[in-house]
Amino acid sequence: MYLPEGAFAPVPTPLTGADAIDAAALGKHLAWLKAEGLAGALILGTNGEFASLTLAERRAVAEAAARADSGLKLLLNVGSCALPEALELAELGAGLGYDALLCPPPFYHRNAPVGGLAAFFGRLLDASKLPVLLYHIPQMTGIAISDELLDAIGPHDNLAGIKDSTGDEDEMNRLLPRFAQRSYLVGNDKLVAKSYELGGRGSISACASVVPDLVVRIRSKPDQQAKLNSVRGMLEKFGLGGAVKAILRKKGFGDYATRPPLNGLDEAKAEQLFGMLNMFGAIKW
Repeated sequence: MYLPEGAFAPVPTPLTGADAIDAAALGKHLAWLKAEGLAGALILGTNGEFASLTLAERRAVAEAAARADSGLKLLLNVGSCALPEALELAELGAGLGYDALLCPPPFYHRNAPVGGLAAFFGRLLDASKLPVLLYHIPQMTGIAISDELLDAIGPHDNLAGIKDSTGDEDEMNRLLPRFAQRSYLVGNDKLVAKSYELGGRGSISACASVVPDLVVRIRSKPDQQAKLNSVRGMLEKFGLGGAVKAILRKKGFGDYATRPPLNGLDEAKAEQLFGMLNMFGAIKW
């Protein structure tokens, strides 16, 4: 079974000013990430605004990323509150040649019993033709991948590991041993070096979309973590998703518009962000 390893970017979904999927921009971004040394990319994750897209749009984005033929390992988020949609996207990912899937809990049903959540993941794991990573991001879903839930899911040949986006070292310490023989991927830039130190296999973190070379270097040069922390702090100051899209727009990949209810950066804030990044020497334009 393929176990994802190395630095992955949770790429934003590029939208035109007319609110349409921009397949060409996605292809350009993925090609650049490969040239910068990334191992792979997550398509339609939280940074990819999957929850703001229709199922048809998600299919179109997944197809566009596969057609780009970037050479990156590709992970597809199939998360949905509707199990049949998750299964449909899992089948699509396999047909398109994705390397693995990612799936959060069905996030609308925050009071679902552990047995029901385990059944949801069990159906996906049984049906999937690809390895599956659980997606632990309770600050967004309201549902944790708890020890109780992991025990209820149990061992499965298709369970490749977990993406832990809590940014919490205690959660890293809890989950890493449980996935010691699988793939623990940290989802917060500020914990990349620590994760490798403790035995994690890699990262899926927002900064990898805009400073991929820096994120890649952390594995061999953990002293670069402080620089990565500074970049992450700047992006968070302006709003992580909007800041990443503004940088990609500045780099000329596409419009990278944002669909409500999320907001992008206005021109003044974007210029302020670029000025800070330039002073720090963080971005190659």
